[in-house]
Amino acid sequence: MEKVKLYDTSAVIELVLRRGYKTLIGAISITVVEWPPAMLYVPEVLYPTEEDYKTAINWQIKLREIGNPLPAADLVIAATALNNGMTLTTLDDHFRIIGEIEPKLKLEIL
Repeated sequence: MEKVKLYDTSAVIELVLRRGYKTLIGAISITVVEWPPAMLYVPEVLYPTEEDYKTAINWQIKLREIGNPLPAADLVIAATALNNGMTLTTLDDHFRIIGEIEPKLKLEIL
């Protein structure tokens, strides 16, 4: 799998249903759980590792301390992107909050 971008569920739905993409390289298993039709457009799925979950937990601790917790699934998606050197592509602007605690996360907001 070419590891350049990791598309979250909102981006997969936008690109497939609204922009007509036929194939996307770089989706995570959480997206398939949230939107099963993604399996038709994502030939290879990335699965989070133990390290990704540890990163997400550490971020959630910090985000709760500053009063900005995020949904667990979104933190795991973002952590997986960071730990794989990928840009997280999303429609959800709330991912920018992670930048307050992790400036290395690369984001592309569609």
